[in-house]
Amino acid sequence: MDIKKFARIFAGLKLAHGTYRVNGKAANGKATGKAAIVREPRTEKTWKQHLDGTRSLGIIPINEDNQSVWGCIDIDQYPLDHKALVEQIRKLKLPLVVCRSKSGGAHCFLFAQTWVSAEDMQRALQQIAATLGLTGSEIFPKQIKLHLERDDVGNFLNLPYFDAEEGLRYAIKDDGTSATLEEFFELYDQHSRTTEQIKALQQEQTISGVDDPLPDGPPCLNTLSKNKVDEGSRNNALFSYGVFYKKAFPDDWQDKLLQANMLYFTSPLPLSEVNAVVKQLNTKDYMYKCSDAPINAFCNKQLCMLRKFGIGGGANNSVMANLRKYNSTPPVWFLDVNGEPLELDTDGLLSQPAFQKASMEQLNFMPLTLTKPVWETRISTLMKEMRETESSIIEVAKDASTDGIFYDYLEEFTSHKQQARDREEILLRKPWTEDGKTYFRLKDLMEFLKRNKFFDYKTHQVAQRLRDIGGQSTAIKIKKRTVRVYEIPAFDINEVKIDAPDFKSEHEVPF
Repeated sequence: MDIKKFARIFAGLKLAHGTYRVNGKAANGKATGKAAIVREPRTEKTWKQHLDGTRSLGIIPINEDNQSVWGCIDIDQYPLDHKALVEQIRKLKLPLVVCRSKSGGAHCFLFAQTWVSAEDMQRALQQIAATLGLTGSEIFPKQIKLHLERDDVGNFLNLPYFDAEEGLRYAIKDDGTSATLEEFFELYDQHSRTTEQIKALQQEQTISGVDDPLPDGPPCLNTLSKNKVDEGSRNNALFSYGVFYKKAFPDDWQDKLLQANMLYFTSPLPLSEVNAVVKQLNTKDYMYKCSDAPINAFCNKQLCMLRKFGIGGGANNSVMANLRKYNSTPPVWFLDVNGEPLELDTDGLLSQPAFQKASMEQLNFMPLTLTKPVWETRISTLMKEMRETESSIIEVAKDASTDGIFYDYLEEFTSHKQQARDREEILLRKPWTEDGKTYFRLKDLMEFLKRNKFFDYKTHQVAQRLRDIGGQSTAIKIKKRTVRVYEIPAFDINEVKIDAPDFKSEHEVPF
């Protein structure tokens, strides 16, 4: 078992990786469980545990330099005919290695022999997915750039060959049978590509598409035009062709539509149905039916927005995807805008102006304003996808949250600040500890927090945090007067002994 070669093939971000523990199965057959980010480097033991089947490993396929040596199209279809998928890939001469996913879907891997930019890897896979009619599938790497200084490590993918000897996450050979780990290495050697070959896979992704049947038109319609539209969704396809021709040829678009019906359909629609589509299109200007078959399977939204007669009309629009939530208090959100991670607070998701401001400050980009219903629908969809995507809700260390920072300051105030020698010194703004309890005035704690520039909590929120750890408001007598104080369990005080340096010299001082 060549652990080092497996690790080299699936190299990625070094400072963090993912793990996943299956605990059930959803109604659609997809395995469910708990995903987690482990913020530490991998070791040979980590890789061995994966291949032995004792601890599942997920890799973030974008490294610290925003480069990748592998990418993947994640197909969540159940059941899935893996042999038919491999046959389709080989027929199209695509350099993919298909592996069975943990749920019975497919991970279609594209391997590079050397590091390529994550953007090149992602674009190549987007083009391949559109060619295969798999646009709705997830693509890894999900990000083309990471902001590690903001603690954003992106999304991981669970690797194949968990329990390499007996597991079900194996590669599929061309004859449809399962491949051993050694046979997987042979598939890798056969299908991995150079940097230049990876970039060549994007060759159809030109902005104008001058060699396409529909120059400047949506990539989906161009793909359909080359492959021809089958029966079943011809009316939807013809409608979108009509939208294009009205934009590109406003004077004779109806004639163009009649020609498209004859050229791009395996079985042309009757003239009566073509006329019905023309009549509908004449009532007003429509948008493409992007979410409907057959064009939804061949969508390439990023490229379409740049096409003159695409969904963005060549405008400076934004593609939003891969919402991630860091479960701090308050939460921090990361949203990929045109492939780059944008850090947001919750207001940035609720308010378009706040989102646009963050985009301008961090990405030097001004997204177009959408109507309120459209904006809310987009955010709602992103939230739903986030809940359904492994590792998109990320737990953070307690000390990274606002609560954690507050309790650090509380411990510093009650334990490290000069302590009161008796209860009377509480009036001198000092905390007093006796019999495992610490007493202090709330206003003195608030003043301490203010001096340390901690303004996240107002007084009532501080009081609630104190109650959360067993604190309570009480009254004590000091110099015959009643003083309101807070009583909390005392923090453990660990004295750190620091040895004094030895300044003695082996040589005597010469004077």
